[in-house]
Amino acid sequence: MIPISLCMITKNESDKLDRCLAAVKDLPLEIIVVDTGSTDNSIEVARKYTEHVYHFDWISDFAAARNFSVSKATNDWILVLDTDEYVTSVDMEAIYKLIDENATGVGCLIRTSPDTVGSVTVDHVERLFNKKFYMYKRPIHEQVLPIDETLTAFCSFDIPLYVDHDGYFSSKEEMDLKAKRNLDILLASEHDYPDSYTYFQIGQSYYIMGDYENACRYFEKGLNFDLSPESEFVQLMIVHYGYSLLNMDRGEDAQLFLEQVYSYFDFLADFLMVIGTVYIRNEHYMKAALQFIKATQAEKFFTLGTNSFRAYYHLGAVYEMIGQPENALLFYEKCGAYDLAQERIKFLKESQK
Repeated sequence: MIPISLCMITKNESDKLDRCLAAVKDLPLEIIVVDTGSTDNSIEVARKYTEHVYHFDWISDFAAARNFSVSKATNDWILVLDTDEYVTSVDMEAIYKLIDENATGVGCLIRTSPDTVGSVTVDHVERLFNKKFYMYKRPIHEQVLPIDETLTAFCSFDIPLYVDHDGYFSSKEEMDLKAKRNLDILLASEHDYPDSYTYFQIGQSYYIMGDYENACRYFEKGLNFDLSPESEFVQLMIVHYGYSLLNMDRGEDAQLFLEQVYSYFDFLADFLMVIGTVYIRNEHYMKAALQFIKATQAEKFFTLGTNSFRAYYHLGAVYEMIGQPENALLFYEKCGAYDLAQERIKFLKESQK
């Protein structure tokens, strides 16, 4: 067995902290909890599960707080969870084997995140690493990066650790406040980290807040680098740039851009969905249908359903738009219990009476 320390930072989320720690209390983990200034009973909750509870004065730097928590671990291998996450499934024996096979790599847990508009995002997050080789860098949207700055690439691998995350399951007001907090830190650090990842995260903050003009401005700055299509943040930046252009009624610009990068991102269902949506906006209905069909065959996705029920729903919508309700109904019926599809099925069947 390879000893692993779970390192967490928390503030004023005692209920979520309790849920998170309860889900891992029976796992063979050293638990480290660092509180950054709670005024609720978070510290008392943490002490129910571990004696390793520490305070860190908040300095608007998530990486500094993370690294402080890692410094308190007695083990070299570090697992990191956020307070608003909780483990739903884990295979520790398989994780030990993967660590043996990837001694200098970084393990990615699988995270599922629902939001308040019915979307569910699945992503792979770098959270398991050896503290001899890695540390956190960047004050917000902190990243696990090599301590040796001459190393620009490292191996990452998926681990059989699945978590649910409800950080996006908040009101619009709460999401805007969080985005504004993140944006303030990002803008303050822009001078120190003038790179594509920083510009992407600034664009994301504006995107969440509905400021699509500034979102586009920063996404465009982020895209002005030599980027890898295999990087998940690059994939998300492409998709959200497309939607930002659409939200600004710049459908022709969105189509031109997405067609230019099509061959690099057509493996991603979310990309096929955004370009299909652009084609609908620009009244290229059969081009849109082809993208949605292709999306149903894609293996990679971020938003749950983009390669299944959401794609079929959009196919149904296309066929309604071109006056083929019978074909529309066929695709809506492929959507299972998806609410929007059920509404259209009911409407179309009543219209046929």
